[in-house]
Amino acid sequence: MSHMPDAPRAATRREGFTLVEVMVAIVILSIGVLGLAATAGVVVRQMTGSVHQSVAATVAYSRMERIRTGNCVAMKDSSGTATTRNVKERWVIVGTSGSHALVVYDTITFTLRGKTKQQAYITEYPCDPI
Repeated sequence: MSHMPDAPRAATRREGFTLVEVMVAIVILSIGVLGLAATAGVVVRQMTGSVHQSVAATVAYSRMERIRTGNCVAMKDSSGTATTRNVKERWVIVGTSGSHALVVYDTITFTLRGKTKQQAYITEYPCDPI
């Protein structure tokens, strides 16, 4: 029996991933997930601030509408601070002499993340001279 030389082996095709490739993929995925978690915290803080500012603007708008639809001569400043939905409001009405205008200064104060914030609104309404 003659001995035949071994046939050359066909190159074997590798299937699957190596351990190093899997570890690199896990590190990259972990960095992405940590970035998303950090971004989520920032988004929640921004949304909370937006809600407070929206409430403050709504309170000021409501006050301005009540003043606009009322009698000019009977309009008065706030005697103290009004509180609505944890938002404090104080307004001052100034009649400009010789002018047919009423200027309303409305200051809204609210607490956001432990800090006191203020927003000021100024509106002028046509009115008979005071």
